[in-house]
Amino acid sequence: MANALAALQHGVDLFDASIAGLGGCPFCANAHGTASGNICTEDLAFLCEEMGIATGLDPEKLVEAARLAERIIGRRLEGRLMHAGLPRHAHA
Repeated sequence: MANALAALQHGVDLFDASIAGLGGCPFCANAHGTASGNICTEDLAFLCEEMGIATGLDPEKLVEAARLAERIIGRRLEGRLMHAGLPRHAHA
């Protein structure tokens, strides 16, 4: 996420992300012994919205999709927003 923030600050406007951070490299392991994954779409979209960058994405729907993915996979996934919840102002 820090790299995405730095890229946004330097004008990058195209990113690769996935719901709940699913995917990644089979050669990179994390604490779960699985692939490290990708940056979470819902977290990246929220970061953009907080910076005043319109994404056209609905944060509530993205979190809903991330929670569904987590239930389907059957283990805790990496998304921060889906576990912390949306701040009140994000619903406005």
